[in-house]
Amino acid sequence: MDTEFNEFWEAYKPNEIRFPRRRAATFRAWHERTKAARMAMLAKVKAEGGPDWKNPYFYVVDFPEPQPTNYNGRELPKIPLVSACYKGKYGIYSADEAECFGMTGVKPFK
Repeated sequence: MDTEFNEFWEAYKPNEIRFPRRRAATFRAWHERTKAARMAMLAKVKAEGGPDWKNPYFYVVDFPEPQPTNYNGRELPKIPLVSACYKGKYGIYSADEAECFGMTGVKPFK
């Protein structure tokens, strides 16, 4: 998880003059987020870079919690799928998302 945070910090390129002493606070906030949120933040910042105007701490705190894609009733992609329970409801999810979101009752879907 520390390696992921370091990747995030380097990709975000925070203005450390404008936002001094933010690394430690951002690190703590990062560890409080779900794995899914951390992965989404890291992917977005790597793709787009961090917004220069936004304090990195508040970027982590305010980042919306991602939701997994439930493929129930949709065209199924050609990736490993599982039947799993997310927030009390069963559905069909990618195996990666089931792991990332910590879903329960995970069974292979064929």
